Amino acid sequence: MNIKESARIIYSRILARNNKLLNQSEVFCMAPWIQLHAQTNGKVAPCCMASMHDGNEIGDLKENPRLEDAWNSENMKQLRLDMLQGKQNPLCSNCYKYQELGRVSERVLYNRYYQHYFSWVKDTNADGSLTDINVPLIDIRFSNKCNYKCRICSSEYSTLWYDEEQKLGKVLYDGHTREMKPANDDEAFWESYKKMLANVKRLHFAGGEPLFMDEHYASLQHLIDTGNTDVVLSYNTNFSTLRYKKYNVIELWKKFKQVEIWASLDGMFQKGDYQRKGQKWEKIEENIRGVQQQCPNVLFGVNVTVSIFNILDIPAFYQYMVDNKLVRPDRMNLYILFSPHQFNIINLTPALKAKALQQFQDFENNYLNTLPDTTNIRDHVKAIIKAMTSEQGARINEFRESINEVDALRDENFISVYPELGEMMHEKL
Repeated sequence: MNIKESARIIYSRILARNNKLLNQSEVFCMAPWIQLHAQTNGKVAPCCMASMHDGNEIGDLKENPRLEDAWNSENMKQLRLDMLQGKQNPLCSNCYKYQELGRVSERVLYNRYYQHYFSWVKDTNADGSLTDINVPLIDIRFSNKCNYKCRICSSEYSTLWYDEEQKLGKVLYDGHTREMKPANDDEAFWESYKKMLANVKRLHFAGGEPLFMDEHYASLQHLIDTGNTDVVLSYNTNFSTLRYKKYNVIELWKKFKQVEIWASLDGMFQKGDYQRKGQKWEKIEENIRGVQQQCPNVLFGVNVTVSIFNILDIPAFYQYMVDNKLVRPDRMNLYILFSPHQFNIINLTPALKAKALQQFQDFENNYLNTLPDTTNIRDHVKAIIKAMTSEQGARINEFRESINEVDALRDENFISVYPELGEMMHEKL
């Protein structure tokens, strides 16, 4: 056998192994080889979809502020080995849930969009570690500072919720303060973080609300000062403002190669403003138009968290956003709300589930069939329907209690905003 033939055989074996992990495995994900994510409580994982509990996180910045140590922690090494061996790991349970519902999971998306880093997988040491500490994707939640107090949220992600939880007598965990930051040793954390920025290719911001955080602007300024503006900036934001203190974020974004916005919008007008307390829908539309006109390097999209509040309005919301050219047909995602459990769509009454199902069927037949690029939204709708009809939830009393206590605190009225959901509040069903 000549050298050329040997090389061909070796190459074909490599391709087969790559394909098996990237496209056939039900557990393998590129994230542990390319990304670090940290929550406001200091817990570290490979991505924001991770289900962190019972000490399964890959690091804790409260205990050790050095991000590089999380990169090869015992839990991270075990996670990589589990994936290579085809074993499920509890840290990834949320992606497994989406896969069971038939929806494309974040795991699949990581494999699809970042397979060009697959050579790093082959460099994994026998113990699951990586010799090079080179992290191209970084996602740090700098604090829970936020100007909203969404119905589906809590003080873990919003400072404005803290005072209300105190009034409602909510039991918070020890050490929980109004504003939380991931690391206790801020200086050591920032030293580690800035080292990571030297090699970053994609920097993600979320919160809290990242456009209201000093740390977000300090990160952008550091990248600008060091000439590292080829970085792709990515956001989960409520998109309520484009100005903060001395900063006009559009002027900063213009300095970067690419900016990807995923606006967290669950509805429009009165219903949207009720769900996301603090939202002013007219301002949201104004900000979207402003970015479209002034900053063409921004790729805008919408992430919708699907709950009892908006399940009946998803088709109309999608149509409004697309018809008014506020978002492209392929740039809206639907994420199922799993927690707080009382707002999960499985708790809808059978009659409301039937109504939602009919609306989604009409939506697909009468609207989506008239559009291009609808594969993504169709995939998400199928998952929503499967999740909604998978079981009948038993938390309707918790739903009512939560609605009533917050309505009383905020002087709001659920029934007046959502008369079509009135039966959810009836004593007898």
